[in-house]
Amino acid sequence: MEKINIAIVGCGAISYVTFPGYLKHPSSEIYALCDPLPERARSAARSIGIDPIIYSDYEDVLNDPKIDAVELLTPTHLHPQQSIDALNAGKHVSTQKPIGPKVSDADAVGKVADSSTAMFRVTENFLYYPPLIKAKELIDSGSIGELSSIRMRTFLGKLDPNSLIIPTEDAMKWRENPKDNPGGLLYDSGWHKFATAIWIAGEAESVSAIISETNDFYLEAPAAVIWKHKKQDCIGILESVYASEMKIRGKYYPVDDFFEFQGSKGSIWVTRSTGEMYDLPPVIMFKGNETHSFNVPSDWLEGFNGAAGAFIDSIIEGKQELMDAEMAKQTLQLTLAPYLSSSSKKHVDPSTILD
Repeated sequence: MEKINIAIVGCGAISYVTFPGYLKHPSSEIYALCDPLPERARSAARSIGIDPIIYSDYEDVLNDPKIDAVELLTPTHLHPQQSIDALNAGKHVSTQKPIGPKVSDADAVGKVADSSTAMFRVTENFLYYPPLIKAKELIDSGSIGELSSIRMRTFLGKLDPNSLIIPTEDAMKWRENPKDNPGGLLYDSGWHKFATAIWIAGEAESVSAIISETNDFYLEAPAAVIWKHKKQDCIGILESVYASEMKIRGKYYPVDDFFEFQGSKGSIWVTRSTGEMYDLPPVIMFKGNETHSFNVPSDWLEGFNGAAGAFIDSIIEGKQELMDAEMAKQTLQLTLAPYLSSSSKKHVDPSTILD
């Protein structure tokens, strides 16, 4: 079978953890790179040893008949229109999270995706991260009984100049602009955790939150969010903190996450994600006096590799891949709800957020 020709649109820091999954898939070809700064695209190509076509104009990507699919690594506020334009051009679309800054954006993309022969999905690397996949398998198999609580903690630490991913100045500029980004750290990092919660336990309701405001739009910490999942006695809790002088052990961003899934028969810890702070197995299940450890691959890059591979496979097999526009909409609603709750000091039903 001929390879799927993909164009990577946006060659900033996140592209360097996106490339490997497409490079290793036998049916994938990184055919083109697109960036408004052509030298940045050329530099990326040299760093990974490929010789793709270089575009500086997204319109040229859409007009190239040899391109089958696009991976959008662009600023969030550009995602909706870029996704719609690509779908209308007959290109399969995988866009970095979130689907867009507004719920109406998700509706607009979903409407076009539903009528298109091309496939649309939002890239969510946490849904392909082996420790979280293992945790979900254990939960779905009934290993810990009825799920009653999903507890997640994330903290941002001191930037390590030796990290493999250093956010560029332009990447932080739009993230810190309320016109382009509806929230800061809780929105940007919290999306991953809210997506994980929906993936594992379904749609959420009744959100309550406390979000601290600082002089820095992005650093909204400490923050805490609690919600209930629909049609079951299961709650979710997310804590987000900033430890300005604490170095985070890990190769990527200075962020560490911890997950605890509590059931009626036992609990599961996932001790890895972006960071590598704990000298523990990546997945641990506790059942009374029994402790079971699972040493699955746990490098954060594995989630991106899995996401890239699943996108290519879904194109070949003609199946919808996680996450579709509806799941992305629910995730966006859950990501926006804490801000409304914190400002109003009231519970918020995410499904009532329509714009």
